[in-house]
Amino acid sequence: MLHSTRSFFVFFLFLLTTLCLPATAADAPPHHASKGFANPHAQGAHGSLWRFLRARFSSGEWSDYNPSVYEVPQAKPDIIADDQVSTNAAVTWLGHSTVLIQHRGINVLTDPMLTKRASPVGFAGPKRISPVGLAVDALPRIDAVVISHNHYDHVDVETLKAMGPETRFYVPLGLARWFEGLGIEAERITEMDWWDTTSLETGAGTLQITAAPSQHFSGRGAFDRNASLWASWTIEWSDYKAWYGGDTGYNDVQFKAIGKRFPEIDLAIIPIGAYAPNWFMRAVHVNPTEAVSIHRDLGARRSMAVHWGTFMLSAEPVDEPPRLLAAAVAAADLPADAFTTYAVGETRRYVAQ
Repeated sequence: MLHSTRSFFVFFLFLLTTLCLPATAADAPPHHASKGFANPHAQGAHGSLWRFLRARFSSGEWSDYNPSVYEVPQAKPDIIADDQVSTNAAVTWLGHSTVLIQHRGINVLTDPMLTKRASPVGFAGPKRISPVGLAVDALPRIDAVVISHNHYDHVDVETLKAMGPETRFYVPLGLARWFEGLGIEAERITEMDWWDTTSLETGAGTLQITAAPSQHFSGRGAFDRNASLWASWTIEWSDYKAWYGGDTGYNDVQFKAIGKRFPEIDLAIIPIGAYAPNWFMRAVHVNPTEAVSIHRDLGARRSMAVHWGTFMLSAEPVDEPPRLLAAAVAAADLPADAFTTYAVGETRRYVAQ
């Protein structure tokens, strides 16, 4: 009973961060609000929090994970060692939204979260249902980490602290001070607004990193709602271009703008899970059909699906997102390999154009 009460309390605090969006200040960019940040193209906000709580705990609408019915696929990663260089991009899904991209001697990690729970405490909150694709102490040297926003399933303190002294962190506006509070030196942190671009010079070459729009929200407690920005990221080598979407709802403006500014994206990393119930989630998370719309708006050559199969954050069955994605790809008359799921831990190689 005590464990159930603790879990409910943590879950309730997490949901309190999904309340009203602030109004936009007249003298600032549209995504800057009088206090914090806003979504300028969102069609509505979240549904009723109390209705969501009823659906979660009493309505029977919520699906639980049953590995005897469906087991999240697993694979052994094929990681490029620090003393090796690959001229074909090696992309490994480590689970949820954590992706390792290795190309031409530069290693990039998205939203590092490699621990047991997506929670402010270790004894309650969403628990990982599939093993991590790679243990944090088995990671290669990480040159750059991009952070989409500060939710617990995307930013994990233990994983961040395991990064080496050479790692540089790229974060949305409002997050630098929090990272400094973890003991990360200020010179290793670059805080960026949408459309800001910077370059990382490494011994292996140059990486260009751009913060781009997304449609989501931020907060790690009940009182810091939207105090920091959320973002997607374009990551460019001289011959390879990746885009990481973080968490986002769909609109027909922002992703077309990204595709126009960054044509010929080689790989888009797009979320497909945590969309049910739709009336509550649609403003901040996409379903597989909307994810395919993002793929098409970007004009990406290939896309990989993330943000599914790791934590039970919403009501849909764990096997539904990949099934609906395959159906949406077919309905859009796209090649079957244009937008696919990975097994957790799976590495794929992409020939640089």
